[in-house]
Amino acid sequence: MPTASVVIPTTRGGLYLRESVASVHAQTIDDWEIIIVADGLDEDLSDLETDPRVRVFRQRNRGVCIARNIGVNLAASDLVAFLDDDDRALPDRLRAQVEAMEDESVGLCHTQARVIDSDGNLVNFAGEGARASTYPEYLRMDGLSMIGASMVRKSVFLELGGFNPLFRVGEDFELILRFARESTIVFLPEVLLEVRHHEGNSWTRTTPSTGQEIKIILAMHQLAASDHGETENLRMIRKGVKSVLPARAHLALARANNARHAHSYVKAIAAFGQAFRYAPRASVRMAIKQLRRQRN
Repeated sequence: MPTASVVIPTTRGGLYLRESVASVHAQTIDDWEIIIVADGLDEDLSDLETDPRVRVFRQRNRGVCIARNIGVNLAASDLVAFLDDDDRALPDRLRAQVEAMEDESVGLCHTQARVIDSDGNLVNFAGEGARASTYPEYLRMDGLSMIGASMVRKSVFLELGGFNPLFRVGEDFELILRFARESTIVFLPEVLLEVRHHEGNSWTRTTPSTGQEIKIILAMHQLAASDHGETENLRMIRKGVKSVLPARAHLALARANNARHAHSYVKAIAAFGQAFRYAPRASVRMAIKQLRRQRN
């Protein structure tokens, strides 16, 4: 049995996928396995299967939620790391997360990340992809975690029911909220993942229903909090709902934040102006939260 399983769902294949797989080969532990779930991908991946630790499972295009759920079910280890097919794990990622999860109460461990561009070059800002967060912080939209930088305990993942395929944008947030409610989440501040920014990845993925999905997720937890008489969690949820941005404002605010870190202040101001036009109060509230996070 491998110490850790790595699940990589892919719809694009190509060079990015091979860089992701190579980053696992470069890990400081070697008792791992990779499960590539080819989600509607017809590309020949036999070059990746020359290592017996790498398995490819093919399915018709059913979406990333089902692809990840299948990958976890196929995993031989109880410790399963998620890796997107355009990102790269840094060499010590698996070892650090395995050690953090020696505590049986930990259901999920996530790490810090840095950003690379489409060519794999380091972008001149990093360290904003995650931070230590509690369940109430997630509820008020202050929690920061990336599923692609996460390792989960398979037994807990299955108990919680895995990813909900009905959510197309907020599925990561929805799963992390359930982990935060039902188990312990540990954050490693070390940068152990490289996240690739390009036009085709989830950083630019948004739909008109994005804000609606987040509100539905928070409403689900509001029902649970109400049933259990969790007054403080109800208060956090009310705060969180006020911070939910409509899709266009969310994307504009993300562009503003990225431009500011790249020292493109004119672009940052222009993008924030667009966010403000779509959702004035929520945009200001979220911008203040981002500034506070960075100062801390």
